[in-house]
Amino acid sequence: MGIEQQWNNAANVLVALVTTYGLRIIGAVIILCAGWMTSRLLYTAVVRLCQKSPRIDRTVALFIGNAVRYTVLVFTFVAVLTTFGIATTSFVAVLGALGIAIGLALQGTLSNLAAGIMLVVFRPFHIGDRVETGGVTGVAREINLFFTEIDGDDNTRIIIPNGKLWGEILKVPTRNDTARLEFRVPRPANEDIDTSISRLRGTIERDARVLKVSAIGIDTLESDKYTLAAQVWTQRESAVQLKYDLNRGIKQEFDREPAAVERQTG
Repeated sequence: MGIEQQWNNAANVLVALVTTYGLRIIGAVIILCAGWMTSRLLYTAVVRLCQKSPRIDRTVALFIGNAVRYTVLVFTFVAVLTTFGIATTSFVAVLGALGIAIGLALQGTLSNLAAGIMLVVFRPFHIGDRVETGGVTGVAREINLFFTEIDGDDNTRIIIPNGKLWGEILKVPTRNDTARLEFRVPRPANEDIDTSISRLRGTIERDARVLKVSAIGIDTLESDKYTLAAQVWTQRESAVQLKYDLNRGIKQEFDREPAAVERQTG
């Protein structure tokens, strides 16, 4: 009878636990699923709503969407605690007491959050801009609360903490429509300087994509050679291909014999 009584007591305790906490666990799971789905739906809805207005940049839309999503997740977590009978007021008090310790432990994370807010408020660059910072070059695809996603030149997704983008020097080449290219051409010391400059200028200016040649002349002097330099302006979208084409054209021009050039111009 003693063993049977113990088994009965254990069974009663198990039934009580299942009855008390089983429903709470099921409710917590339902709340978690509902909160997660709601956060995703609200994120999508906010982003789409912001994108309908031409005055709201996509950077701001994504930032607001992420803020709404994380807010819903926080309330979901609090609701789960309430389901298990944990007083949220005491929970908030504990969080307040641990706030200083958490802040010290997460200095880098909080600085990235602050930098993300600054990036959205002042918008030094936009989604789709080409950015260069810390040896990384690529096109900005998304600005989140803590990090920014960039597609590199080799189409590799690069994750950069927002603190790196806000706290360091950042180049945004695509912000301006025009770009400047520089060309350097070494020539032998016995070659006539005026003729070489004329040939270089003519080769560059024959290309219709060249907007202007801002400067051209001798960049360096050595005992056996000198180096010509030219600064050329063009539209940014054609800068890369123009650089390749002009390099080819300059090489072909100076591969020709000077006598053949004089006969052609004469």
